[in-house]
Amino acid sequence: MFVLIGGGGHAKVILEMLRESNEKILGVLDDDPLKKDVIGIPVLGKISKVHSLLKHYRQELRLIISVGNNNIREKIVSELKSLRPIYGKVIHPSAIISSSCFIDEGTVVMPNAVINASAKVGKHNIINTSSVVEHDCILNDYVHVSPGAHLSGNVKVGKNTHIGVGANIIQNIYIGSDSIIGGGSIVVSSIPNSVLAVGNPAKVKKKLNSNKHKEGLLMAEKRIYLSPPHMTGDEKKYINEAFETNWIAPLGPNVDHFEKELASYVGIEDAVAVSSGTAAIHLSLILTGIKPGDKVFCPSLTFVATANPIIYMGAVPVFIDSEPETWNISPQALLSALKKAEKNNTLPKAVLVVNLYGQSSKMKEILQICDSYDIPVIEDAAESLGSTYNGIKTGTFGKFGIYSFNGNKIITTSGGGMLVSKDGEALKKARFLAAQARDPAPYYQHSKIGYNYRMSNILAGIGRAQLAHLEKRIEEKRAVFKRYKDALSHIEGLNFMPELENTYSNRWLTTATINNQKLKITPTEVIEALEKENIEARHIWKPLHTQPVFKGCEYFSHTEDLSISERLYETGICLPSGTSMTVYEQERVIKLLLSMLE
Repeated sequence: MFVLIGGGGHAKVILEMLRESNEKILGVLDDDPLKKDVIGIPVLGKISKVHSLLKHYRQELRLIISVGNNNIREKIVSELKSLRPIYGKVIHPSAIISSSCFIDEGTVVMPNAVINASAKVGKHNIINTSSVVEHDCILNDYVHVSPGAHLSGNVKVGKNTHIGVGANIIQNIYIGSDSIIGGGSIVVSSIPNSVLAVGNPAKVKKKLNSNKHKEGLLMAEKRIYLSPPHMTGDEKKYINEAFETNWIAPLGPNVDHFEKELASYVGIEDAVAVSSGTAAIHLSLILTGIKPGDKVFCPSLTFVATANPIIYMGAVPVFIDSEPETWNISPQALLSALKKAEKNNTLPKAVLVVNLYGQSSKMKEILQICDSYDIPVIEDAAESLGSTYNGIKTGTFGKFGIYSFNGNKIITTSGGGMLVSKDGEALKKARFLAAQARDPAPYYQHSKIGYNYRMSNILAGIGRAQLAHLEKRIEEKRAVFKRYKDALSHIEGLNFMPELENTYSNRWLTTATINNQKLKITPTEVIEALEKENIEARHIWKPLHTQPVFKGCEYFSHTEDLSISERLYETGICLPSGTSMTVYEQERVIKLLLSMLE
């Protein structure tokens, strides 16, 4: 359901486009008190009314800023930013749109316009009637391509720039931010920021008064983070409810709902919200009956938080190598380790499995091996919420499953985690232990040692809003991965993390390996070069068997002469993968990578 902001001539065209596409139109917002309708569509009130509309129609409402002026569109979007509205896209049925192009939110594509292969069109653009955006063009946000304008292949246009009616721009041209290309102009050389250029060939006629964007496309100095939190705007609703009802203390309605909603999403009976994924692993080990001196098998290629709870228990971690198809725990190495342990009468009391970077482990093989030894499996799905294995959500295969909502995960509660299981009685015990193990007595009585592990009602409210957008976040993460792969997979020696057959990864982080022999560059050098450009990238996890804190622990490699986890660490890199990263920010990263790797 669409609401337009702005009721001028541009709005008329968009409204007719929506009608032709049989889209539902709620109305128009405009600050002109005399304006009652726009071509028969009611004006609902001033722009400020968007607050109440979002309150009533949050999930179904799609906004379009129907103003032709680039700067005004940007100003309105900036003023509405705190409301976190969802912007729609409007594309006329007669427009020719390549399946490989990308069009961001808020953009309008008018009748008979053409957007060709691998073009990238930013937020709140106007691609006007009969204009052409050719292959590999990149248009930043708030660009207006006027009727009949033609952009040839690989043209890059900066933010807030206006391309006049009938202008023609030859291939491989860069046009800066905040500039105007006069109608009918022929652009044969690059145009700087904040100028008016007209003529055939187009020449700069004057400098425009704008210093808002000192850098052009792909040159912005804004920090690009690896995987920053991405708020939806709905979090405040649940946080405000907690304040209004004074549910500030741990536990409360948001916790109850969050547990039920997540359990329903992953297709399991119950879940327990806790303070971190680490806390969930710790509780799972307690409930599995791990005692001091027991052995617990664990992948070596993982974050230290997977193994730390084994130490909390006084147990002994045994590290298992990865395998190349998933980068996760190797069934081959696992079986070898179990055979040796059985021979020495030192079988583990549990096997911890981790789904790295969103990719599921080979659960069928792992479960078959562990079942044959009657050893329970605990699935650390901290990074793989929403991923599937044979159509089933990860985190639900073992005796217990763990999710993390740390600030960099695909959804966040700032800090927090979730323990899931098909064993309802075990989860009752988890709730008891996580709340300081207080006995059901009319006074404070404790018969067991407990922990302060429950999630707060406020953080659970954040989680509820985030969970509602999880599928969208997965689509966005996978789109980030696809853009990297499309742009870089031709480089011999660069290999992206595989996706196992019959699995669907949430692609929490885009990861790849760099063959130093072929590319003559190491991941460290790439990471350092990106950092100089204010871009965050990271190494793959350093294997735990090589960490000083675990010195002396057993390690079983994939094969006698090859450690996959060590090789992945030496060659692996994690690329910026935030769902709030714009296409242009990602193109900035890609451009730098191409310059280094090619």
